[in-house]
Amino acid sequence: MPFVNINKHSTSEMVINQIKNEIKSGELRQGDKLPSERKLVEIMGVSRTSIREAIRALSYSGYLKSIQGKGTFVSENAKKYDEISNFLTNSSDYSFTSLLEVRKMLEGELVRLTTLRSTEEELKKIYKAFEKMKKADDIREFVREDLNFHLCIANSSHNPLMNTLMRVFGEILHKETNNIIKESTKTRAKTLEITEKMIEAIRNRNALEAKKLMIEHIRVLKDRYK
Repeated sequence: MPFVNINKHSTSEMVINQIKNEIKSGELRQGDKLPSERKLVEIMGVSRTSIREAIRALSYSGYLKSIQGKGTFVSENAKKYDEISNFLTNSSDYSFTSLLEVRKMLEGELVRLTTLRSTEEELKKIYKAFEKMKKADDIREFVREDLNFHLCIANSSHNPLMNTLMRVFGEILHKETNNIIKESTKTRAKTLEITEKMIEAIRNRNALEAKKLMIEHIRVLKDRYK
């Protein structure tokens, strides 16, 4: 596998781009297993943290699928996600504020559907994701777990197209990580308070209240950019 060494001062974004390029070129195909984290560290010359962040981001956005005890594999829809992501990224000059405005529309509807359609098992996964948010040791981990929470909501909506769009937004949001981390330091407590109420609304199958709280959840971050 022709991975190349990456300068030690690079970020996980370069790892992400290199793995994506391997998928685009066909060197990595659907179902292929990635080398272990340890092997990727040796090949690319970056920290294990950078490798883990890259794999997590690519798993969020649908390129990879990590299976505990087995490893990380190329998703069957990896190229589709890449095509949609490139189209959205290259066809519009969006600001972070406009991205959050779109999120309010998309995720408000996603949580409404999740409230109406989610199974008890899916509700447990959503709550588990929230618990990880609360227990996050630092703000970077908090932001990652917050994104995972939103993806759990999308997956539980039982709308494959909207779930795909949310995964693509997950990749775009990863590129805005530094902005999100900066503002989340100031909004973490409020975000957790609103999210806990949202989960209660989902459990009570109160779709309109859950949607209202999701919009408020995103607005907390958006208001920092006024």
